[in-house]
Amino acid sequence: MITKDENNIIEIQIDKEVTSNPEGFCQAYQDKIGESDVILECMKLSFLDEHREALSIILNTLKADNQSIVFVATPEQFNSLPEVLIVVPTLEEAHDFIELDRIQRDLGF
Repeated sequence: MITKDENNIIEIQIDKEVTSNPEGFCQAYQDKIGESDVILECMKLSFLDEHREALSIILNTLKADNQSIVFVATPEQFNSLPEVLIVVPTLEEAHDFIELDRIQRDLGF
């Protein structure tokens, strides 16, 4: 479910329903996301490790060139996730990460 859509950043809340059918989620939201940067808020999932495969499918399906995708979860939720997933503990840090990533893209890094 999209919880916020402004400044070309879309915030989406991820729950067990989404991780039980990541392909269906991606099909439903891929057009809405387009080339926007995405924050996936995962606070409703107890441990992200249990949903690693679904989160990887979501990341790989939705990720486009020149786009940031950031997961929001507490440190207890993401102890052993792969480093390819960008996980931050708050929505504010997710927005900060995206802003820095946009600056780097603009500068050609």
